[in-house]
Amino acid sequence: MKEAPRPSKAHRYAEQLTSQQRSALKGKAHHLKPVVQVGAQGLSESVLIEIKNALQTHELIKLQLPGQTDASEKKDALAELEESLPERSFVVGRIGRTVILYLEKNPEEALCPLKSL
Repeated sequence: MKEAPRPSKAHRYAEQLTSQQRSALKGKAHHLKPVVQVGAQGLSESVLIEIKNALQTHELIKLQLPGQTDASEKKDALAELEESLPERSFVVGRIGRTVILYLEKNPEEALCPLKSL
């Protein structure tokens, strides 16, 4: 019988989050306050830069969409956000106007590595 190849020591980043990982990240984000608030102009270039900086600093953040946002606008904003996020970043979930974002870092640098979830 042929042995399965051993995984290399290089960290392989997740393509997608599993439901268990999403659930664990939502639990860790529960007590967090929104770090970035999106204004009436939507996801402008400066807001996207702030999101990227906050993800680099905190790994797991909450983002708050504008107050008078209807359901279709929230979906559009989420789709735009997913396209503009840096590599290895994930939209963990959305509850109302609040969006949870996660940036997967190298396990040695990570505060909450996916492998441990």
